[in-house]
Amino acid sequence: MSDLQEIDIKAELEKIFKMGFVKSMRSDNTGIGYTLETLLKIKENNLGEPDLMYMGLPVELKSQRAKASSRVTLMTKTPHWNPLKPKEIMERFGYKDIKGRQGLKISLTANNFNAQGFKLEVDKEENRLNIIQKDYGIVAYFDITELMDCLRKKIYQNLLLVLADVEKKNEEEYFRYTKAILLKDLNEEAFESLFNDGLIVWEFRMHIKESGAVRDHGPGFRISKNHINKLYAKNEVVFDGSKFSEEQK
Repeated sequence: MSDLQEIDIKAELEKIFKMGFVKSMRSDNTGIGYTLETLLKIKENNLGEPDLMYMGLPVELKSQRAKASSRVTLMTKTPHWNPLKPKEIMERFGYKDIKGRQGLKISLTANNFNAQGFKLEVDKEENRLNIIQKDYGIVAYFDITELMDCLRKKIYQNLLLVLADVEKKNEEEYFRYTKAILLKDLNEEAFESLFNDGLIVWEFRMHIKESGAVRDHGPGFRISKNHINKLYAKNEVVFDGSKFSEEQK
């Protein structure tokens, strides 16, 4: 952590904002984050460690399309596949996707069963978060201690959420990073509350390949960017491109 680079995010985002729309430096959905990290000269980090220092704070960096309805990934976490393995779950409860592959791509919450009859359920006595199928029972589970350890390591205590406007030209994305919100002091009790209210979901994204092998798209816990600030005790806007533009008029 001592090797983290101290970055004046406000100053750097002002420079990036002045660049206007920047062509995505990667073609897939991760292009928005990879492009921002490249512009900030941050090395890509998949180690579950913070990305930078800002005013002496170690900070995790996340970026999101401003108008996207998709959720922000809090952490990618695979459950203990017991008693059923992923392939068994898809064979029993899955469906054919648009490519004709048996799969299961669903979002699970703690407050309701979804259309496929799945939900999440806390078992405090066993210290588990169970994945329930209403006609079968428990199909797999998370260890809650492991889950919270993962949360602390992946999101860390401080999160910088950067929002970007998007333009498309010739099927390629261009980003203009317009706003940055610093969220400080992760609150684990808030995580539990948001989870129980169904605002934090776990997404199962898998299908069975022609070879019979399982293709895992990275199951993860996600939350709407409209609610992510509730996970933290403090939040402040550190850069707002709209105000910066007004000042330049």
